[in-house]
Amino acid sequence: MDNRSSTSLWAELKRRNVFRVAIFYVVTAWLVIEVAETVLPIFDVPDGVLRGLVVLLVIGLVPALALSWIYELTPEGIKRDAGASPEPATSTSHKLNWATLVVAIAAIGLLVYDRLTPEAPALPTVAAEAQPVGGAAQSVGDAAERDAAPAATPEGSAASGASIAVLPFADLSPGGDQEYFADGMAEEILNALVRVKGLEVASRTSSFGFKGQESLGMPVIAERLSVRHVLEGSVRRAGDNLRITAQLIDAQVDRHLWSDTFDRPLTAENVFAIQEEIAVAIVDALVDSLGIEIEDEVRLAHATENLPAYDMYLQARALFQGRTGLDRADDLLRQALEQDPEFVNAWELRAAVQTVIFEYGYTDLSRDEHQRRGVEFAERALALEPDSGMALATLANMRLNATLMLRQRHDVADIIRDLERAVELDPHNSSGLNWLGMALAFVGRDEDALRTFSRCVDVAPRFGPCRENQYDALWAMGRFDEAYAGMQDALNDGAVVSEYANFGMLAHFEEKTAFMLLANQSKWLPGWSRHGDLYDAFRNLDADHAELLAELKVFLSTRPPDPGSFVGALLVPLGDHDAAPYFFLVWNPEYARYRGSPQFRQRIRQSGVLDYWREYGFPAKCRPLDGDEFACD
Repeated sequence: MDNRSSTSLWAELKRRNVFRVAIFYVVTAWLVIEVAETVLPIFDVPDGVLRGLVVLLVIGLVPALALSWIYELTPEGIKRDAGASPEPATSTSHKLNWATLVVAIAAIGLLVYDRLTPEAPALPTVAAEAQPVGGAAQSVGDAAERDAAPAATPEGSAASGASIAVLPFADLSPGGDQEYFADGMAEEILNALVRVKGLEVASRTSSFGFKGQESLGMPVIAERLSVRHVLEGSVRRAGDNLRITAQLIDAQVDRHLWSDTFDRPLTAENVFAIQEEIAVAIVDALVDSLGIEIEDEVRLAHATENLPAYDMYLQARALFQGRTGLDRADDLLRQALEQDPEFVNAWELRAAVQTVIFEYGYTDLSRDEHQRRGVEFAERALALEPDSGMALATLANMRLNATLMLRQRHDVADIIRDLERAVELDPHNSSGLNWLGMALAFVGRDEDALRTFSRCVDVAPRFGPCRENQYDALWAMGRFDEAYAGMQDALNDGAVVSEYANFGMLAHFEEKTAFMLLANQSKWLPGWSRHGDLYDAFRNLDADHAELLAELKVFLSTRPPDPGSFVGALLVPLGDHDAAPYFFLVWNPEYARYRGSPQFRQRIRQSGVLDYWREYGFPAKCRPLDGDEFACD
């Protein structure tokens, strides 16, 4: 082709606006991609759709240029070029120039907006998991859970690259009756990952709260859990065969980093092997794909080689976590231990069941008998594994409860030391942290108690007992506004223990409707007819409420509260100093008169707290007097 032909072709391309159409097409395609990147994740559209769109837009450039050569936009409409004026279409050129400019500005604006707009803060939404033992949030927690530390990410900031949540696995078994087994698989993988240094793992209470909510989409779930990665999977158990699928998703870009399917004969050895393989694969995928430095390797303890024992343990654990069928849970664990007497996790869990089975009404045996059993089972676990943090914590907590109720006398310092040791052995055990905080509150170490409850909240943000004890500790320290905000935050997050309430706080902040609503609940005063008078009394506890208290005691004598009732927390502030108080609440403002009573001083002596103070120092609210006397504000 000579120069004249080349010039002629160049001029023809310009005349037919092919170059302008090409530029307009590219800019428009850019805008379409920017819009798709912003909108598609909202609808949980797979990332493959976006890649397909890019490919289609690239392919579409060819027919767009062909059409611009064949057709021309004229004042009379679109015509084949043969029918168009041979002169350059100036008006069409100007229209294309302006259209290209407008589209380019829109694309640039959207790009700038997307880059400069901060991500929404994480919104924790998970149900609480535990019920109190005797008033405040004294829950045994999950004996086998060992709550994982949450992603340590400041609220509103981007999640750490080395952060992950393990969602409960779906049960795809033919009978749909293996949910406990599917949950157990996910939980054991979580327990393995939490021991990997350098990897931040959302707590079980947090991630398992999204069971059945997968339709929200992985980016949304990850955002609410403050993690970047999510592991999801499924379990199909049929006869002697087991199929487990798992996939690791980078929720920040909504793409899969790793996935696999495991088909194995159903044996305990294979179950644990698959759990370990998945955990190892996750760590390897994070290291290889994102260049994340993780300091430790995956370790998974094989709890038992007996599959029936393991299966019964998982069933019992599911019942325990749901605080239902605790008598069946206890029997399942008995059978599991008959199958494998050296199954440490089953001994731990059976000990933990003894701490709640009486309060939940799943037994005809006495509290003392369950305490005896709990001690026996925890000691069996410690004999097999001296570093069993859960067994050590459970044992210490049972001694704490017996001491609080003056049923037995135990050395308070030893209880605290054992709980501190248990937390050192198992730093992510929310129950151990909660019990330690309660023991510290018991002896009036309010600052240390608050720090411990706050640490527990960091470990398991939606563990109701610690959230409630945290704001109760703030309340006891006179930090009323912080306590009130903490209560509201816990309610907003669903991280509360059923029906528990700080009535002193509700009265102080004039929450009369909430006060009366909660006082009508089953664990308080259902059927009582003077809730308004009770509210007025709590608004002015310095007054004489003998008449109201007498009527209340008559009412309770005709309708005795159940063992799990909290009603004792109302009697002492009203002036019944002979009632058994919930001792970890006696430092609250509403107990001020009680702290000046002979009954309080007698309990301090009988529980061994005075001996503790003499050795380790008196708390800020108390001071020694002459001889054996002391006084507390």
